[in-house]
Amino acid sequence: MENVAVHKDFKLAAYFIMIAIVVGIVKVARLYSGVESLEQSDYLNLALYGVVIVLLLWLAMKIMKGENWARITFAVTALCILVMAPFVVLHEFASSMFLGSLSSVFGILLLIALLLLYSKGARQWYTDQLNNS
Repeated sequence: MENVAVHKDFKLAAYFIMIAIVVGIVKVARLYSGVESLEQSDYLNLALYGVVIVLLLWLAMKIMKGENWARITFAVTALCILVMAPFVVLHEFASSMFLGSLSSVFGILLLIALLLLYSKGARQWYTDQLNNS
């Protein structure tokens, strides 16, 4: 793909994803702060959080460049996260208002990014890019 100005919604969505990543890191840090010894399931959860955070960061960088495959991959990833979110958020609110709030903010930021990536302007920009190729 040549050097083309990317639609502002792509860049804005990437920024929302990056803010969600920061919220996710704060959540994980808060979740495991004060834990003296980790169990095997904790290591698995930390690895899963790490994979999701790295994946979201990589996708945000590619979305910022206007890569359509990254937009689609992010949509699938975000929808998988958002489908499971109500169960996680309810459980986390039961244990801690702060953790539940962080999870809610994380989900809302991903949803905003998803809506921006598939807004009318972003879809039209991508269609124009395909027609100009």
